[in-house]
Amino acid sequence: MLQKWYPVSKTLAEKAAWEFSEKHGLDVVAIHPATCLGPLLQPNLNASCAVLQQLLQGSKDTHEYHWLGAVHVKDVAEAQILLFESPTASGRYLCTNGIYQFGDFAERVSKIVPEFPVHRFIGETQPGLMSCKDAAKRLIDLGLEFTPVENAVWDTVESLRAKDFLGQEESQS
Repeated sequence: MLQKWYPVSKTLAEKAAWEFSEKHGLDVVAIHPATCLGPLLQPNLNASCAVLQQLLQGSKDTHEYHWLGAVHVKDVAEAQILLFESPTASGRYLCTNGIYQFGDFAERVSKIVPEFPVHRFIGETQPGLMSCKDAAKRLIDLGLEFTPVENAVWDTVESLRAKDFLGQEESQS
């Protein structure tokens, strides 16, 4: 059985934060960013950018057990500031530019950077998942304007190239 410890740990940490806040009378606001794309500030590859890296290298993994939302890392930072400065902010906020079938996301990526061997998926990659453009309606209503997914993908690709995380896998077209 494949274990998904990263999302499990995030879920357990949030649950503990909510329990702690309730016990001690604290106000908690949770931000749930989707797959964070954009420039990598750290020296290592993170989980979100690894998804794009694998896709660029031709991976056929459908990520069928995960919905895929994408968000530029700068939008996550802006959401944090926006919520911190908003006295009415409360509860949980989904921070994503939308929710997509992984196959639809792969198709978009293949158009943005056609020089990479991005696999074209046929049919639904997450059976039953409905795409949603305004999944982060609560943040949008507070005034957050999301960076287009195309820009987030491009910024990530440029960063992956600069840090040599694409290696020899990039095709020469």
